[in-house]
Amino acid sequence: MTTTIADEPPARRNASPGPERGGGATLADVARLADVSRATASRVLAGRAAGKSASHARVLAAAEELGYVVNGLARSMMGVGRRSIAFVSSIMVGPTFATMAGGAEDVATANGHLLTMCTTGSDVAREAALIETLSEQRVAAVLLVGSTPATEEFERRAQRYSDTLARVGARLILCGRAALPGHPHIASIDYDHRGGVRTGVEHLVELGHRRIAFVGSLDDMTTPHQRFLGYQDGLAGAGIEFDPGLAAQSGNSSDDAAAATVAFLDGHPEITAIVCQTDVMAVGVCRALHARGIAIPGQISVVGFDDMQLVADLTPSLTTVRAPFHEVGELAGRIAVGGAYEGPAVLPVELIVRGSTGPVRD
Repeated sequence: MTTTIADEPPARRNASPGPERGGGATLADVARLADVSRATASRVLAGRAAGKSASHARVLAAAEELGYVVNGLARSMMGVGRRSIAFVSSIMVGPTFATMAGGAEDVATANGHLLTMCTTGSDVAREAALIETLSEQRVAAVLLVGSTPATEEFERRAQRYSDTLARVGARLILCGRAALPGHPHIASIDYDHRGGVRTGVEHLVELGHRRIAFVGSLDDMTTPHQRFLGYQDGLAGAGIEFDPGLAAQSGNSSDDAAAATVAFLDGHPEITAIVCQTDVMAVGVCRALHARGIAIPGQISVVGFDDMQLVADLTPSLTTVRAPFHEVGELAGRIAVGGAYEGPAVLPVELIVRGSTGPVRD
């Protein structure tokens, strides 16, 4: 059954003299209510009008009455107002990238900018489309975060991104990735991946370890590659011949690392220490060792990389390499807001010795 209501009284209109708000008040609505030109209203709302004239007061009163909101995106596209800094990573930000983002955001906020978080899912087409969109929105800078392919194709792609951003006065900043040869105008803020792992291996050698394994992704991405080279450097410095059989392939998850460790242990009972590409992998390695009843560090010592907050609470606590993620973000942020770029920066790392490493067993 359908009920029709007829002869309803007309809806009560807004009692104010201003226009009704439908899709939101416009600058023209504010100007009309204040009885000024649009140019005058724009100057007042942008904070560029001099003095405190009657028209100035009327514009502010009209904007408040109408609930007018300044279009920040439009202002930034005209080169005024707050511009955003984009923090672009392949996946949703984890603990290490979150710390880096925090450093960049501290600088952005202090300088009146916004930090926006974007992910690409490791999809090149999606990444390229995102850079184009950010340039259309007049982003101040793009922080391209984390490991990338160590290929000429990536260098060409990064050059295209840099050119696209330069057209709107923005710049590309690589964070946690070494500088690109032949592209000195593309800023790079990195930390010492290779030296950090080398220090971890040297620490194990000092404890008497000679059969030292490596668990990592072993691919051509910059971070895994640099850390694997650091492992080899540490062995070479101690006069230990590199044995490819002691390098176990693993994805960057604790489950993958645990599975890789289980498969690895049966074929290599002689190992006394394991160096891991990341703390996430080290957590999986420790889980697998505990499940096998292997004492850490009594039988096998373990070293990680990143110094994630949780690893100090493991049993035993994890010896790891502390990377300066917050400082990388801060330095990138300073460049993004217009600070001087004096060339590629590689920040130092620090070995944090905890309970997961000890003298080699007899």
